[in-house]
Amino acid sequence: MSAEPSYRTEAAPMVMVVGLTGSGKSYFINRLVGREVVQEGSSMKSCTHSCQLVGAEVGRSKVLLLDTPGFDDTFRPDSEILSEIAHILAAQYEVGVQLKGVVYMQRITDMRMTGSSINTLNIFKEICGEAALKNVLLVTSMWDQVDEAVGAQRERELRDEFWAYMLGHGATISRFHGDTHSAVALASQILVQDRVVLRLQEELVDHGRPLNETAAGALVNDSLEVVKAQYEKELADLERLKRDLVESDRALKSKIQKDFVREQQRLRSAEQQQSSLRAPVGAHVQRSVQRARSGGGGGLLDWGFRLLPTVLGLLGLSSNVFERLLDIR
Repeated sequence: MSAEPSYRTEAAPMVMVVGLTGSGKSYFINRLVGREVVQEGSSMKSCTHSCQLVGAEVGRSKVLLLDTPGFDDTFRPDSEILSEIAHILAAQYEVGVQLKGVVYMQRITDMRMTGSSINTLNIFKEICGEAALKNVLLVTSMWDQVDEAVGAQRERELRDEFWAYMLGHGATISRFHGDTHSAVALASQILVQDRVVLRLQEELVDHGRPLNETAAGALVNDSLEVVKAQYEKELADLERLKRDLVESDRALKSKIQKDFVREQQRLRSAEQQQSSLRAPVGAHVQRSVQRARSGGGGGLLDWGFRLLPTVLGLLGLSSNVFERLLDIR
C-alpha cells in the first residue's frame, strides 16, 4: 500500500469532480471558490479539455478540487481522458495527499439517460469501486431550468434505477442550486468524510497493474474492441466492393478508396488508444515520485502537497495551476 507519512493531515485534501460535458462541474467549482478560476462552457461543448487542479477554502478547511473532462468529450477519446485521470490519482495517492471523495454531477434537465451518460456512469463506478462509494456524492444540477415536479420525477428515476447500486453501497444524493451557499454545503458533506482510496488507485499503485488491466481500463478497452470489429468489417466490405467494380467506374472506385483510407485511419486510432491503455501508470508515477524526492524539500510538513505539481510536471501533465494553490497555504 502507498506510504502514509505522519504529516499527511497537514496537506490540503483533494476532492474530484466528475460528470458529463455540460453537467456544471466547472460552474460548481467556480461557485465554491467564489470567482471564475476554471472556464465554463456556455453550451454542450466542453471547456474542460484536460484535468485542472484548483485551490479553495471551505470554512476553515483548505481543499484541492480536481476538475475533470467528461468521458463524452468531443475532441478526446475516453482512453486518453482515463489515462490522464489515472496518472493524477496515482500521483495524489503516491505522494500522500488525501482524497476525501468524489462529486458526480448530473443535469436534472436531461429527459433521459443517453448512451454517453450510461457509459460515463459505468466508467465512474469502476474507477471508484464498491468500497469507495460511501465517499461519493451524486449531485443533480440546473434545477433553475426545470419545473420542480418534473425535476423531482427525474430525480426519483435516477435514485431508483441508475443510481440505486451506488446509493445501496453508501453514496449520497444531493441537489446543487447554483449558488455559493449550495456549493459550500455540498463540499462540506465530502470534507467531513474519512480519506478514501479508489479501486483504480489500488489497482495501479498497490497491485502494479497496467491501465488496461484495471476495471475501468478494461471497460474502455472492451469498447474499443467493439469499435475495431466494426471498422474491420467496414474495411472488408469496401475491399470486396473495390474488387467487384469494373475499371470504367472510376468515380465510384475513387470514392470507395477514400472511404477505405478513412476507415483504416479510424482502425489505427483505435489500436493506438488500446496501446496507450497498456501503459504501466503506477510504475511510471512511482519513478516520477522518486525523481521528485531526490530534488529535496522532504522536510516540509506539507511536503506531499508541494510535491504533487512536481510529479505532475514530470508526467507531462499541466501543473501551472499550483502557483495559485500555494497562495492559499
